[in-house]
Amino acid sequence: MEYFSEVQIAGTTLAAFKQGAAIRDRYVLKDFLEYVHIQQGLLAPYDSSYPLVEPRELLPSFEKNFAEYHHLPSFSLVAFNRPLSYQEEIFQFDLLHTLEEGGKKAIRENLDRIIPHLDRDLRPGFKQLFAAKDLTDLSHYQELGEFLFHMDRAQVIARDDRGDFRLLGVYASFPSDLDTELKTFGRSLGKFKRLDSPTYERERYFVYQFLMELYGFPIAAERRTSAALFARKLSRLKEQYLIKVLGQSDRTITSLSGFDQKKYPMVEKTALISLPKALAEALPHLGDQGFYVDPERRVAILKVTYQQHKYNRFNVLEDRALAVVKQEIIHPYHGGRDTSFNILKDTKRFLKELTDIVRGEHSGTISYRRSELLASTKTHEERLKFLSAWLTKNQRRLGTYSQESFEAAKKMLNSYLLNREHREAFAKHAELHREVVQHLAYVSQAHKLQPLEKLSQRDGPPIGPTRRLEEALAFLEAKKDELPYFYPDLFDKCVNLWDQILAYPYFKEMLTWPEPPATPFRRRVWDMLIKGQKLMQELMEQHLQIHREAQRGTPFPVLAPKKQL
Repeated sequence: MEYFSEVQIAGTTLAAFKQGAAIRDRYVLKDFLEYVHIQQGLLAPYDSSYPLVEPRELLPSFEKNFAEYHHLPSFSLVAFNRPLSYQEEIFQFDLLHTLEEGGKKAIRENLDRIIPHLDRDLRPGFKQLFAAKDLTDLSHYQELGEFLFHMDRAQVIARDDRGDFRLLGVYASFPSDLDTELKTFGRSLGKFKRLDSPTYERERYFVYQFLMELYGFPIAAERRTSAALFARKLSRLKEQYLIKVLGQSDRTITSLSGFDQKKYPMVEKTALISLPKALAEALPHLGDQGFYVDPERRVAILKVTYQQHKYNRFNVLEDRALAVVKQEIIHPYHGGRDTSFNILKDTKRFLKELTDIVRGEHSGTISYRRSELLASTKTHEERLKFLSAWLTKNQRRLGTYSQESFEAAKKMLNSYLLNREHREAFAKHAELHREVVQHLAYVSQAHKLQPLEKLSQRDGPPIGPTRRLEEALAFLEAKKDELPYFYPDLFDKCVNLWDQILAYPYFKEMLTWPEPPATPFRRRVWDMLIKGQKLMQELMEQHLQIHREAQRGTPFPVLAPKKQL
């Protein structure tokens, strides 16, 4: 049975579209391309040696891929919900013509435009197969995939004069003014300041990574960088568009759907993954109902949908550009979706992975400092590097875990990092050990600030300002012995969270009163405000003193591993 042979889109079979049924709805086009791209880009090259994607790779923030699988398909594409105006378009591509426009001459011209961009060994077969066919007709698109998916640069789909979607361009170059975009975006985030090169050097990577992640990519090769920046430009121009990219390194189809003309396109990723054995056993219906591409390896088609987050420099963990909002396994024949699982955000699986790393039994891969691909945790050096990279990637998830789950993760990490039996090994890798300890200390402090951050959010717990103030004051009092030792940026965020809680006009006015109010309720609120302000001032003074001493080399708890943890 052929993959997706039973799929229907908006009441029409996928087979009917492949046989010539016109596509005039942009969402039908999106679904049609999704199935064809999965079929040609992921399933067609699949065999027992196919490099499956680890589910962790689909979690933000995305990692750089070190391997390049040249035998696998790759492509990029842009689709517009309008006809093309060749000279007025803001990017370069080779235009294709329909039969209605040029008759048999158009067929020959289209062949001549595509053939020079194909590898020589593909040209004879391409000529023989398409010598008499209208290449712009999407009924031939899957056949064309065998050739287009091994061509440099992008495909272009748009409407013809009758409103039908067609393949109307090849060899397209997406414009990519990275320098201007990066600097403008950095200034909008408050990260860059004019004529301040040291700050630019320090913050550049964060801004670059955040910008790319908004569009579903790591800092990566030109194909993905240009796709992200082109999507950004098209959104700014209020275009209705769809951009899709498949890289030979990431083996993942990334879709940027700007059909709804929002500030950011909807980001979706689709890849072939192997379902963990425990999860597969907990979901036997996936095997029973034929959801596996390869039952023996538990290979499934996983699609993940994300949502962008506006940058807020006062968030406790500020590096969150994307969040997972939906996970689906796609049936390889009828295209049905199963959502009865949580492979990417499952806490138990997450802690199991951490346990395997600590014990030196983890067999996955991870990128360390964007320059080294780790595939083993057998030696202490490998294990420490793996933990450093793992904590960096997952700090936003750890930081928002429940107290119970976070303590379980911290206990597991401490069982390794504070193990006296490893003292000699850690002495050999002192810098690495300190690096991991500091990562854990940072995320521990961030986790401790979560209750205060929730109280500061107006869309947080449904409680009134006075109750928020009361609970925030209780938080400061309970943590007053720890807060002065927090890392400077986290302590600054603590101060800002407190200021946000005091941002109600009623509180601001009351803080200006020289005398306490007469009524018991107002007096109670006034007392809490004065007490909180006094306590915060003391904490700020203590923090400044500790920070100064730390800069002079005095050992304080925030710098001493055993105290930190």
